[in-house]
Amino acid sequence: MFIKPAEYLGVGINYSAAIKKDIIENLHHLDFIEINTERLFFDKNNQALQHIIATSPVVLHGLSLSLGANHPTDHTYLASLKETLSTVPCRWFSEHLAITQVNGLEIRSLVPVEFTKQRIDCIVEKVKQIQSLSEKLLLLENITYYFKSPGSNLDEAYFISEIIEQSNCGLLLDLNNLYINSINHQYDPYAFIDQLPLGRIVELHIAGCEYIYEMWIDTHASPSRKEVHALLHYVISKTRINAVLIERDANLNSFTELLDEVNLIKDIIKHALYCRQRVQ
Repeated sequence: MFIKPAEYLGVGINYSAAIKKDIIENLHHLDFIEINTERLFFDKNNQALQHIIATSPVVLHGLSLSLGANHPTDHTYLASLKETLSTVPCRWFSEHLAITQVNGLEIRSLVPVEFTKQRIDCIVEKVKQIQSLSEKLLLLENITYYFKSPGSNLDEAYFISEIIEQSNCGLLLDLNNLYINSINHQYDPYAFIDQLPLGRIVELHIAGCEYIYEMWIDTHASPSRKEVHALLHYVISKTRINAVLIERDANLNSFTELLDEVNLIKDIIKHALYCRQRVQ
């Protein structure tokens, strides 16, 4: 049985070394901080990170598990992950439903997996192996993809739902990724949301995107769009979530702009909660 965390963290941002001073000085304005899991493998004694971990709620977000690859998960990585989860008081940890390695080589990108029954079984087996490392909750995230993986014969929402349900983990729903995919691949993002196991959504990601090369690209370099805000409002009006994260990896010159977005997202959440209460 899936048990969603009772705690509501609020609205946070991801850690970036470029703005570590701003983050530390403004922790009282931020409800939590997301830290890249792999960074802690080699930089766990970083003073800024240690200060944040000691004074603020944190969640971990990984990039290198390569859940969608054919090869087994790297044992060295799993050992580092186990140690990190045992020493860092994170609320939960998350990873992407993607391929990031092929034959031991890092792709340095999130490559989509084929949506098939065979791939579901493969990923579920890997997820259960990862879950055996720690009692902390694992979340899986949908990615942006600019081409459909050859061989896919299942609907993406069904594919994600089956993995989440069969592995008994939580869902990190990236609304910016969903918005981009819905435009590039021409489907209804609201219908997509309605097909997901809403009770398993623990965290939401939002970010900025740009129209480049005749398609929408996930850039994490600008404020989130109003269309993504509408999706945020829709999800929160339908189910209880535990956290919303604003992802920003570039154009970090104005921390005030980032704090303004945090406050805007908090206002959207308040209105969505009000709407949900009225319906109930």
